[in-house]
Amino acid sequence: MKNNFIKFTYNILLAFIITLLFVSFDQIFRLYNNILVFNLDFKSFLEQFFINLLIVSIVKSRAIFVAYIILATFVWFQLLHFSYFGTWIFPLEYMLFFTKFKEVFDTFKSVTNITIIPTIMFFILLISIYYLLKKYEEKRLKIPYLSYILIIAIFINPINLYLKDNTRKGHRPSVEYYQIKNSYLSISHLFAIILPKKFLSNYSGLEQPVVPTPNIILNNPDINVVVIMGESANRNFMSLYGYHIKSTPYLESLKNDKNFIYKDAISSGVVTDVGIPNFFNMIKQPDGVPQAISQNTCIFKMAKENGFQTYFYSAQAQDQLAQLKSYLCTNFIDDYYDGTNLTKDTGTPALDEHLITKIDDIDFSKPSFITLHQRASHSPFYDTYPKEFEIYNKDNIEDKTLNQNLINYLNSVRYTDYIIKNIIKKISEKTNRPTYFIFTSDHSTSMEKNRNGHGRLDFDSVWQIPFFVYGINNPENLGNYFQDFPYISHYQIGNLVSYLLGYQKQYEYFNTKEDYYVCGADISGFDGILKISFDKENNLSKDFNFIK
Repeated sequence: MKNNFIKFTYNILLAFIITLLFVSFDQIFRLYNNILVFNLDFKSFLEQFFINLLIVSIVKSRAIFVAYIILATFVWFQLLHFSYFGTWIFPLEYMLFFTKFKEVFDTFKSVTNITIIPTIMFFILLISIYYLLKKYEEKRLKIPYLSYILIIAIFINPINLYLKDNTRKGHRPSVEYYQIKNSYLSISHLFAIILPKKFLSNYSGLEQPVVPTPNIILNNPDINVVVIMGESANRNFMSLYGYHIKSTPYLESLKNDKNFIYKDAISSGVVTDVGIPNFFNMIKQPDGVPQAISQNTCIFKMAKENGFQTYFYSAQAQDQLAQLKSYLCTNFIDDYYDGTNLTKDTGTPALDEHLITKIDDIDFSKPSFITLHQRASHSPFYDTYPKEFEIYNKDNIEDKTLNQNLINYLNSVRYTDYIIKNIIKKISEKTNRPTYFIFTSDHSTSMEKNRNGHGRLDFDSVWQIPFFVYGINNPENLGNYFQDFPYISHYQIGNLVSYLLGYQKQYEYFNTKEDYYVCGADISGFDGILKISFDKENNLSKDFNFIK
């Protein structure tokens, strides 16, 4: 008995040292990262100490080390994620890591510098633990069957979440929690709530009533409608919207044209796989999957049924469109093309300039509904434009405070401005028919320090996208259908497109003040919903509703 007590003191010592290692790396990272603060407290330390005490008491040292490899890997992922996004990992992101692996890999490949600190910590942690386990192997107390008890304990929280089955509030990682706790809670939520509902019941509890197709008010309009769908376009970095670097000179030149109308748009999602299906199916609020399945308000179907030739040309690769193509009622698209048709690789997109070339394939003798889907400005930004479009660099940029990643992004925005200019120029040479160009984006991207990327409802800039409509060849004066209210939603832009295609409009003014909805990284709403409201002075307020 006395011998066991002495051995257990070594377990306590070993657990204490390992806890110090985890806590030290956590707090060092917090001091290194200016978003986080030093937050060591007794409760957090005691929780981690108790976890480590149980682990180091397992019989087999190999099982102990495997457990710490897993825990250290979770910590590494969390630190890496925070270095880029400025948050710990949300539940759905673990699933997206596998379903969107190439996209994730390409993004982090462009910012490898952020991996240095987390990777150094990862190896120091594992080497230290390996040395400690070897040193105390013969001295520590080994408790039989403890590993089985721990495995059972791991399932307690997810089972409890599953049985509660509350679908209204969801898990948001706490900045104040340590990485292992955040990982465990997020993964519990993923397996207990998101995956069962997504893959077993296919029911979110948020399904909206299916609405019918709007009435046709003008049969076979003799016009062309061109939707230019941007990728990750952040209006805050466009000089059209007042940004201090001249990133959109062409769009600025149109500002005083009476046929050019632009507003501050708000996207319907924070990832492409949500924003584009919601836009092209005119979905007002999640969950709109039943609406998309009905195809009642699928814009391509509506265009085809009212006399338009339909085209969808995307610079994005086949794999990058795989999750959203089923929502586009492609049987109503006369000519479909994506980047893989050019690159011959399912994961490699084309440059946006090839969209200009594809205009030659359009039959402008007939009214046409055309969608041109861009790839710039998706990360890694330097891959989305040709090298001759490296207009800005560290030497010539006006604002010397900008980092290289943001400079690359500005080059992609300047490239987008060039693409839009040449799309409009080429189409104006091809047709004398009234033609309307509508530009917006699937979502935006955050370029704040330590808050990069998209897919985050809590990053305001991720849903702040551009919008303009521009008419040529004696177009209808659309200015009568817009008011001074500065905002417009994806849903309202969709209604503008629907109206141009000959269908009854839903609003007196397309940019009507009402509640706007932004869906998280899952189209059914499993990753949460953001409701945006406006007061009498047009001040914006946000209300998060996360699924649980």
